[in-house]
Amino acid sequence: MNKDGLSYEIKIIHKASEIVLEEKFTKYLVLTDRNVYREQKDFVEEIVKKYDAYLYVIDAGEEAKSLGVLENLLEYAADKLDRHSLIINVGGGVVTDIGGFAASILFRGIKHVNIATSLLAMTDAAIGSKTGIDFCDKKNILGTFYDPYKVFIAIDALETLPKDEYISGLAEVIKHALIYDNGLYDLIKNDAAIEEVLEKSIETKIHFVCEDKNEKGARMALNFGHTFGHVIEAASHYTFSHGYSVAIGMKIALELGKILNITDEETYERSFELIHKYYPLEEINYEIKSLKSDKKMMGDEINFVFLANRCAIIKTMDERKVVELYNEHIKNKKL
Repeated sequence: MNKDGLSYEIKIIHKASEIVLEEKFTKYLVLTDRNVYREQKDFVEEIVKKYDAYLYVIDAGEEAKSLGVLENLLEYAADKLDRHSLIINVGGGVVTDIGGFAASILFRGIKHVNIATSLLAMTDAAIGSKTGIDFCDKKNILGTFYDPYKVFIAIDALETLPKDEYISGLAEVIKHALIYDNGLYDLIKNDAAIEEVLEKSIETKIHFVCEDKNEKGARMALNFGHTFGHVIEAASHYTFSHGYSVAIGMKIALELGKILNITDEETYERSFELIHKYYPLEEINYEIKSLKSDKKMMGDEINFVFLANRCAIIKTMDERKVVELYNEHIKNKKL
């Protein structure tokens, strides 16, 4: 899976032996988290053995994306690696985010590989060159744009992925289906094979990344559902999964679009139909007072992603107005 403008290969694999690195590195470090190491121990250890790599295991979950965890990782890596080394990130979005960030700043930048084992990482976090950690209760506020050397999609890992994590990852797949009309919507709706769904979802992510590598314009469409989603995720102290929070955020964005006469009825209905396939009707009663923690803020304005005519559109909105509309028309509504 490649496209002009993308500097790295993305390959779906079934086993560790399919991981091929043409370039030779002096030293290797495999980064993973405790959950992945427990569920995919043989897979991880095969990679460690194959490259005679150091192994570094972090706690699982969003709270691991912290300055303290990053500092400990960098301290270990700085002692073991050199500027011609490779970091191999094996896991979900937390691992690829923090591992990619560490690679981008260690020795002023060394190469890294992402081996995605969660649906979220396969369709979003491992692709697109965004790295980062959370800081001051703000999600991904510290980070870099830094291309991986390669990306591998370890599709068989989905067989051991807990159902709630799988459903969480589907939020990003659904998002791709709603912001870009390339046939993915029908694949999800008709329960197509996961590999077929993955390929089409990754194709969508690549399309927007290649259009706008540093998120200055078209790529902002990938933030659909994330403005309110990130606020809800942080407010729950990350007891709500990223995907669940984004699903709520998509519902709110659709309702706001309808209130503002931006989202047409056909787009509104078909979008909710797909979201409700995995995220049932519920009361939207989450307390939201501000969106100012969002990275898309520009002074008192925010670039907000709506849907219209089966695709994403980005409009600059007054942050206070968006929050007021939410509190007046959406809070305590069943969506």
